[in-house]
Amino acid sequence: MSAIDMTHIYGNKAYKGKWVAMKKYEPNPKVIASAETLDEVLKKAKEKGYDLPWITRIPEKILPMVGPYTSIK
Repeated sequence: MSAIDMTHIYGNKAYKGKWVAMKKYEPNPKVIASAETLDEVLKKAKEKGYDLPWITRIPEKILPMVGPYTSIK
């Protein structure tokens, strides 16, 4: 699986703090809907014909992360 470039989405002020729905997992994803709540973004995507879009929430503030990701068990 190749890396995806989300800079155009994370950098867009219109999406800050919102849920976004994208067509699919691809190198340069296209946003098909955005909303304040998960239910609302899923409804908007479904109205556009996307039953299972790729969903993520864009943080209001991007903070740097140092070190590897690990899960706490």
